[in-house]
Amino acid sequence: MANKEYLNVAQLSKESGMTTRHVRTIIKELSQSKSNDLIRKDKHNKWEVHHLLKSKFKRKRKSKQKYFALSFQTYSGYTPSEIKTILKSVFDRIDDVNLELHYTIEMKKSNNKPHVHSYVATTKKRELFQTLKLLFANLSYHESKIFDLTRWKGYMTKDGHSITTLKRN
Repeated sequence: MANKEYLNVAQLSKESGMTTRHVRTIIKELSQSKSNDLIRKDKHNKWEVHHLLKSKFKRKRKSKQKYFALSFQTYSGYTPSEIKTILKSVFDRIDDVNLELHYTIEMKKSNNKPHVHSYVATTKKRELFQTLKLLFANLSYHESKIFDLTRWKGYMTKDGHSITTLKRN
């Protein structure tokens, strides 16, 4: 795939991970000092930036998400109260002052078995997974990044369940 010589605002935004508004702000600043061959407007009055200036559109700060999403289900017949007790044991066994575990337990509609949605902050992720696997027999889990914590909380509470929090400090 060949590189395009000029990139538009949307392409720069996608590649850099910045908002289009921030990209346009940088373009305005650069247009004062760079030649019209590097930054120009097309026939539709949309900004185009030469690929040589892509390095000017790097994020200054890396945003670090504090939490990650964790959903899991067990294939053993645990009740929600047993899951709650085991999660408390998992929390107590991990020696991490930054550990936060926010979870909901809901019943799966297809088989009426409980599963857990959570968002977790920890510096000892490997230890967390090892402890979960140790205390829950036959566990299936999915871990992912959280891009929008508010929406993830909304998804977790979609059936009216409240979020239970286990947190140190």
